Amino acid sequence: MSHAWRPVFVVLAVVVAMLVVRVIFVPSDFSAKNGDYKYQWHRLASEQFWKDFPVKHKGREFCQQCHSELVDKIKDSGHQNIQCENCHAMFEPAKKSHPINLKEDFGYLLDIGIERSRELCKRCHAELSYRPPTYTTSKGTVTFKMIDPTKHNAGVECVMCHDVHTAGFKTAGK
Repeated sequence: MSHAWRPVFVVLAVVVAMLVVRVIFVPSDFSAKNGDYKYQWHRLASEQFWKDFPVKHKGREFCQQCHSELVDKIKDSGHQNIQCENCHAMFEPAKKSHPINLKEDFGYLLDIGIERSRELCKRCHAELSYRPPTYTTSKGTVTFKMIDPTKHNAGVECVMCHDVHTAGFKTAGK
C-alpha cells in the first residue's frame, strides 16, 4: 500500500469517529423544525417545557397599563429601543420599591423599583473602545451620547440633570 493512502484512512477514521460520537451524545429528536436550519435547531421533546417556562420580562406593554404617560415619553426619545426592565429591574431585593406587589397581584417575576445610580447610566453611556458611536432608531441613525465618567460631573447622579424618559435635560419646573 502506498504511503499516500494513509492520510485518507486517517481522515475517514476521524469522520467515522465524529459520527459515532454524534449518535451517542446528540438526542435523536434534535433537529431543525420546519426546515429552517439557521434558527430552529432544538430538541423537539423540550418544546412544551419552553412554552410553559415563565416569562420574566413582560415588556413595555405591561408597564403601559399604569404608566402610559412615561411610556409615551420614551417612545419619542433616544431611549425608545430600551425596555422598562433594563433600568427598573432590581437585582437587590432591598432596592425593590414598586408600590404594588407585582409578584402577588400579576405574577410578575422581577423585583421592580427606581434605580437612580450613576452606575446604571454608565452601563450604556460610558465611553468604551468597542462600543459603536451610532445606533439606529425608527427616526434614523443617532449619535450615541458618550461620557467620560471621571470627567463628566463626577460624583453627581445623572438624574439630577437628565430626564431619562425623554433622554434629555430636565426642564425648569419639573
